[in-house]
Amino acid sequence: MAEDDDRHDSNVRPFVPRPGDDPAADPDDADFAELEDLFELDEDEFLAEWEEVEGGAVEVLRAALPGLVGAAPPEDDLHAAAGRIRAGIAAGREPYSYIPGGAGWSAVPPADDRELWIGASGSLIAGFGEIPMSVQRQSTIMALQHGDWAGAVIGLVRAGTGAPAGPADLVEYADDCPEIEGKADPDDVEIIEAGFAHLLELWAATGAIDEHGRLSELGRWGLPRALAWAWNGDFDTGHESATPA
Repeated sequence: MAEDDDRHDSNVRPFVPRPGDDPAADPDDADFAELEDLFELDEDEFLAEWEEVEGGAVEVLRAALPGLVGAAPPEDDLHAAAGRIRAGIAAGREPYSYIPGGAGWSAVPPADDRELWIGASGSLIAGFGEIPMSVQRQSTIMALQHGDWAGAVIGLVRAGTGAPAGPADLVEYADDCPEIEGKADPDDVEIIEAGFAHLLELWAATGAIDEHGRLSELGRWGLPRALAWAWNGDFDTGHESATPA
């Protein structure tokens, strides 16, 4: 994709007539029986392709942020955030109420604080189960693509602890990220920002974003891991978690 291509429109192909088609023909009179095969979804093939995309996206995260691979979390911040998350889930308060369904936790949340925090912060991206959120909100989150997520997180983490983390900031980080091709289509920016805004509400609740709307030290450590987890990957694969973040 060229550098100035749009991330969201680049995969849309225009209709191209085949040789022998009558350009003046009325589409309502066409026989669409031959098109049925085009709409038969090969589920196994689709899932394999999707897993390949997710695996590639996790590798981009690791390659872009090598200094964080294998890093240990800020333990005090992690334990405090885990306590808030457990209390919020138990009380059923938004946005904590979104976490169990999105993370696919059918029973109690994980006992391990690290596992809990990563799953909670990645839950809305993963969408493993039913989330008690309006369809309108969920649709804006689902509209975001791998490049939006990866570019935003890579750019935010590179900017460092204390970096601004508003919806417009995340779009800018993704646009400027050298690992991600293309920029957001101006026509899509509003919905992209809306999707990020809903996610940032959750990240503020998990402590990835502080009360001033800026990246916390916990978020710097954890957001790449939450994103990789949401994509069925492990940011730290093959590394010991020993180095302080």
